[in-house]
Amino acid sequence: MATKQSTYFKGNARTPIPVPNKAGVVCEVIITHTFTEAVADTDVLELAPLAAGNRILAVDVATENLGAITLDVGFMSGTPGDVESARSCGAELFNDQAAGTPAAKPLIGIVGLAVAGEHRSIGVVPSAAITPAANKKLHLRLRYASA
Repeated sequence: MATKQSTYFKGNARTPIPVPNKAGVVCEVIITHTFTEAVADTDVLELAPLAAGNRILAVDVATENLGAITLDVGFMSGTPGDVESARSCGAELFNDQAAGTPAAKPLIGIVGLAVAGEHRSIGVVPSAAITPAANKKLHLRLRYASA
């Protein structure tokens, strides 16, 4: 299992993610990942960071041209940005979500998500390999606030 990284983690030109500067400030970001390299069904795509002390308020996912696969989206183990260590990914945000079918996490599922005292990564695991192509995309809209 390899950890692949989105532009929110990779290289010197990392795409910044806004971070709330005080409690109660809400941020919302749309994260788009274009599959420019292959992602195997045993790989974890490190999609986006979530800063320590932030609570997820809403999350949506949509895909383009990924075929008949499903996606697990959740929190990754380990240190954000680490590609050397073996890391796993949960399905706290979406479990077996069909690609091509936009989805929003229900409120009842969001209220149970714990606020972490350390930075975390949001990861994605596909049920089948994704080959690279400019028209293959994953979009994640994330609304969060400092707790």
